[in-house]
Amino acid sequence: MILLAPTLVELAPAGLADAVRARFGSELRRVGAFTQICQLGAGACLDAAVSAGRLGVLLGTVRGAVSATRAALGPLRRGEPSMPFTFIATQTHLSGALLAQRSHEVGRAACIYLEAQDWPWLLRLGESWLGECERVAVGCVEEAADGKPHRSQWCLLVRQAAAGILCRPGGAGEAATTDDWIARVAAGAGELRGGQESWRFTSHRGA
Repeated sequence: MILLAPTLVELAPAGLADAVRARFGSELRRVGAFTQICQLGAGACLDAAVSAGRLGVLLGTVRGAVSATRAALGPLRRGEPSMPFTFIATQTHLSGALLAQRSHEVGRAACIYLEAQDWPWLLRLGESWLGECERVAVGCVEEAADGKPHRSQWCLLVRQAAAGILCRPGGAGEAATTDDWIARVAAGAGELRGGQESWRFTSHRGA
């Protein structure tokens, strides 16, 4: 398979609202910070990739929609109902539906919670989706925490492309996590390891 357009979007929490408003207007006002971050990264990745066809959207996260979940739990602990839009903001799987609204033919979509070192599962699953989708957007998204900014990392997997980065099982590799593997591929990293798997990424030029 070929990996296209490795994309990293990083934003301080204070800058998220302005970035979302500049790109989407008021369209994403109620979906919550996590989904807003997802859409910024996925949109930038798809804009950068020259591709078409049925799309899979596969998202990995360690912590999920933390801020919305905390906001939803507050009233519940007091015996009060949670507000509907607060509940909607906790849903981490909305990106596929929102991309479908923007004229992408989305065939499959999923959000998976996984440990940071287990990012190769995303590649394995994305590769299996290429049997029914011409392209699969793979993302690693985390809300800001511990002084780190919001991070939305995405790449596009396709069966064939004129140019891209080839992904295949590699050797020992260097340890990578969901925080950095896409960014390191974009920077030209060679072999990366996560969980029990290693992957080799090399520049590829088609005919």
